[in-house]
Amino acid sequence: MNVTCTPNSGTLFNPGTTTVSCVAADSAGHNATCGFSVNVSAVPQLGVTRFMTFGDSLTEGKLSLTLSQLVDSPAFSYPAKLLAKLTERYSAQPITMLNEGLGGERAVDSVGRFKTALSADHPDAVLLMHGVNDLNAVGDGRVQAAVDALEEMVKAARQNNLATFIATLPPLGPGGKASCPECVDPFNDRVRSMASAKGAVLVDVNAAWGGRTDLMGADGIHPTEAGYEVIAGAFFEAIRRTLERAPVTP
Repeated sequence: MNVTCTPNSGTLFNPGTTTVSCVAADSAGHNATCGFSVNVSAVPQLGVTRFMTFGDSLTEGKLSLTLSQLVDSPAFSYPAKLLAKLTERYSAQPITMLNEGLGGERAVDSVGRFKTALSADHPDAVLLMHGVNDLNAVGDGRVQAAVDALEEMVKAARQNNLATFIATLPPLGPGGKASCPECVDPFNDRVRSMASAKGAVLVDVNAAWGGRTDLMGADGIHPTEAGYEVIAGAFFEAIRRTLERAPVTP
């Protein structure tokens, strides 16, 4: 039995649909033909591949098992989950995710650390989600102070021509250790306005949360694993929408 196909076996197919035709012939002179289609999808690509995530314990990755038990969970953090999503979609590119989350830190105290991290990590893109600890602090001006600090970080990133993403905060509570759940909405409103004014890409985590209470851990501050998945998904969609390049067809 002799089988020949066009295109030949081992041919490298271009993206798109290619029709393959085959002819089989035996020693008695009998012939049979068949055809089939090969569909090849080009792998999408990102314009940048080196990401730095910056924030507090919601970036670092912690899970609240009980009201008083907080555990380090970097594998469940949103940066880890985001890296998995990016690596799966952009399989032809090596993706780097640098987690600069620091538990317990306030945004107002982290501008200097942010600039140091920029210099040390040399990212192509910056992902910001910060301010939970500021909202838990005492003071009438805590909301605006946190947004002002984030604005300084956005300015520093934009001055370095970095793609800059900034997230709203998820709803805090109910209950737990969140001292000012009512601060989240005014904080997020100001973050949305600031992002638009400063040329940052808004990642609306609060909207993606959809009011689900099962996404928040026992302390009312730290998301569950499912909550971190939602945060990662919100960042992923923003990155895909703004940084994905159309596949190049030979």
